[in-house]
Amino acid sequence: MIRKTKLPFGILESRKLIQKFSENPKIAAKQFLERENEIVVLKEELEELFPYKNFQRWMNEFGIALTKLKLKSRGKDEEKLILASRTLDELTYNINVLRNREKILSKYGIYKPTIGNTEKLKDKLENEVKDGVKKIAPNLSTLLGPILAANLIAKARGLKNLSKMPSSKIQIIGAEKSLFKYLEEKQKIPKYGMIFKSNFIQEAKKENRGRVARLLSAKIMVASRLDYFSDEDKSEEIREELTKELEKINK
Repeated sequence: MIRKTKLPFGILESRKLIQKFSENPKIAAKQFLERENEIVVLKEELEELFPYKNFQRWMNEFGIALTKLKLKSRGKDEEKLILASRTLDELTYNINVLRNREKILSKYGIYKPTIGNTEKLKDKLENEVKDGVKKIAPNLSTLLGPILAANLIAKARGLKNLSKMPSSKIQIIGAEKSLFKYLEEKQKIPKYGMIFKSNFIQEAKKENRGRVARLLSAKIMVASRLDYFSDEDKSEEIREELTKELEKINK
């Protein structure tokens, strides 16, 4: 089977352009996103295959149009992810409430089917959240695990907001109530918020958890910026760096 290759201006097969996208770079960018073929052609080869005039100008306009389309598409995907993540939290809470009220509710015939159907719905939604966050934020998803990554994005109200935060703020996302008590009543300042759920912190020695939280927050900052500002997947590299630094702390 001959592999077809996607170019900015069409589809390539056996070194021949078998399908051209629109001469208009904006329309071509939309057509480009709609196709799933791989991109493996170098810039020098692209220029040789280009079927229109003004290659450099066309490619510049195409790049701008493609970036705008990607951001628009990502915005819609993020909205769905945030809603799904929040709904998943609500379903988990409702299931726990129902289970804690089993003695009262088990006498009703619809109790067990309700629990069963709600758990099935939760499982389906959880898979949807995992798939969504891996697509939107592969670096963050690999670092934290998909569910915690999705929760963090939802709490920050989007990947864009999260990517702009300093590590010190990322560290205490989700600890707003504790922070308010610290500011108003001079109570103990919180060391961490949602990231406390991370295995990295859970598995750390109690006396080291503050240092681990600061280190993890710094890596989250890097991962979220990579996910928002580029298509580069350095997740394994980031996780490996974190693991090595944690080994020094936990010695």
